[in-house]
Amino acid sequence: MKREKAVMQALRERVGKFNTKQKRRKNIVLFAIGMFLANVSWGIAFPYLSVYMRIIGGTMLFVGLLSVVFNITSTVFQYPFGYLSDRTQKRKPFIAFGVFSSGLIYVFMALVSSPILLLILRAFQGALTSAMMPAHSALISELSTKVGSAFGFFSSVENAGYMLGNFLGSFIVEYFGIRGAFFVAFLFAILGTLFVLMITERVRPKKRDFGIIAVQEGRESDKVVFEGAAFRKFMRGNLKFFYISVLLVMIASGEVYSVLSVYFGELFGEKWVGVLFGIDSLAAAVSAVFIGRLIDRYGAKLFYLLSIAGYMAVFVSYTFATSLWLMVAVCVFSGIKWSMTISSASTYVALKVKRSEKAQAMGLLNAMMSLGWAIGPMLGGYLAGINFKLMFLSTLVPLSLALLLTLRLQE
Repeated sequence: MKREKAVMQALRERVGKFNTKQKRRKNIVLFAIGMFLANVSWGIAFPYLSVYMRIIGGTMLFVGLLSVVFNITSTVFQYPFGYLSDRTQKRKPFIAFGVFSSGLIYVFMALVSSPILLLILRAFQGALTSAMMPAHSALISELSTKVGSAFGFFSSVENAGYMLGNFLGSFIVEYFGIRGAFFVAFLFAILGTLFVLMITERVRPKKRDFGIIAVQEGRESDKVVFEGAAFRKFMRGNLKFFYISVLLVMIASGEVYSVLSVYFGELFGEKWVGVLFGIDSLAAAVSAVFIGRLIDRYGAKLFYLLSIAGYMAVFVSYTFATSLWLMVAVCVFSGIKWSMTISSASTYVALKVKRSEKAQAMGLLNAMMSLGWAIGPMLGGYLAGINFKLMFLSTLVPLSLALLLTLRLQE
């Protein structure tokens, strides 16, 4: 009798593990498809946002401000959204909301012809899209025990989607204009949202006390208190230096990529903007899976260091790549270094914190990236107005500081 019970218990455990594994695989597929479609949406619209600003009368300063306002609001809202995702133990609603709202804002952008209104919509887009970013990173780290490989896989899928969007955007803009591209981007965002909503989240017990005071209608806003938030712990010790290094890298990144589409347009014509961005994304997509596996084998710190060196090489190369084919080669290398950056940074943070704090830790990581992209474009817009080559070479200062900080990190 005891033996039969033991056999039945073993069978139930095997069935349970099999069902769990099947559900996890289904969730990975649904999530991958959803994020692929979301990135198609962003790949169609984003490269032409700066060009659209110029068309409706915005100066280079306004072009830089498109990234500044987006990343300021994104920085402000990412950590609170990450906190709420951890407290509610939900990832899917935050991701779906972020994808859908981002696409919807592009529709409103297509209807405006004022640079000021476009900036305001971009600020709203940053705030609403930030809902998905911490939950997105946290869900990826929870879907697999091999964190580096998981981030590498999703980075590959998402960059493939962005690449497809870049090439589609180039075609759509040629025949239907930039406004038409914004509407098509919204359709892909809707499709991505539907696939995310099909994910089955594990049911977890809810806590009654969320540790915040909700704003009530008809009253002034009360102070929001995050009881037990992990922010202060993250900003001490090893992680503090890592977050600062990420901030410095993203300042350099923001300088360049906020105005790069204008630079490409001036050198080769607007029709090549989407194509060059697409080549960058293709290289990122192809390399991401292999880089993720190498990160699991050799460690996140090594590849984060290589990514910083890659930024230096790419930004210096932009100053000399005046022929189209040489720029194509630089864009390939740019995509590879981005795969190294996002996968190594995400893996490093994910392995340094507890599961219950992952969304907050990822939210802070994304906040540092967004903050860098709030500071960098202001510098980039100003320096690019003087000279593009000066702007490219100025990035070596923050990148060198980031390299020095990373060298002192523990593995």
